[in-house]
Amino acid sequence: MSVHMTGEVLYACSAATADPVQRAALGSLVNAVRRDAPSVQVRDTPVDSLPHDEDLPVRVAVPLTLGEDGDVSEALVLASRGDSGLLVAGPLGPDWSLAEICVQRLIEAGARKEDAIVLGVTGGRHDAASHGHARAARLVSAVWGGPVSIGAVGGPGVPLRDAINLARADHQRVVVASYVLTPGRTADRMRQCGADVVTAPLLDGAPEPRITSLVLTRFHQALGVSAPSL
Repeated sequence: MSVHMTGEVLYACSAATADPVQRAALGSLVNAVRRDAPSVQVRDTPVDSLPHDEDLPVRVAVPLTLGEDGDVSEALVLASRGDSGLLVAGPLGPDWSLAEICVQRLIEAGARKEDAIVLGVTGGRHDAASHGHARAARLVSAVWGGPVSIGAVGGPGVPLRDAINLARADHQRVVVASYVLTPGRTADRMRQCGADVVTAPLLDGAPEPRITSLVLTRFHQALGVSAPSL
């Protein structure tokens, strides 16, 4: 895939507190976006390092997050209020392509149709997070072809361990579909919540091309243009 554009800057924005494992996975994703969009300046940008430089051409901040709630979203809202030249794209999820990857991870992990599937999410502080998680679960359910419940690590909502225990009442096995972008602390906590199987994060190993494409889709949506044909 190759995108040829001129002059635009894409800030690939992530949490300032990302641990080294997360940072490495995000860095690999950013490098993949650079390869696919060679004429766009793609910058790996923790939100606490987002520059305010109005001398640059078109600038778009793309949050490398799965929803609108969280530190990254809040920081970008504040940044855009003080910088009229900064465009803020939507988060990567929920999205059909992410649901497809979740189901791919379920299949890779050996999940069966008779298993109970719980979408493991990162708890958010606001309604936007719970709405996004509910939509993500519906998309995964549609692709998987069976019911998907939700359990959260941190924040409000049903704790993941409780969601697993509830699901186990009617099923022999419980499989957690990890709705987290990268390996790291949250993914590690999901593996410790008592499920029989926990899938790999969405970014596992080499960057998933569908996620790379999704970053560029959000970039073009913020610009109000259609993505070039690939």
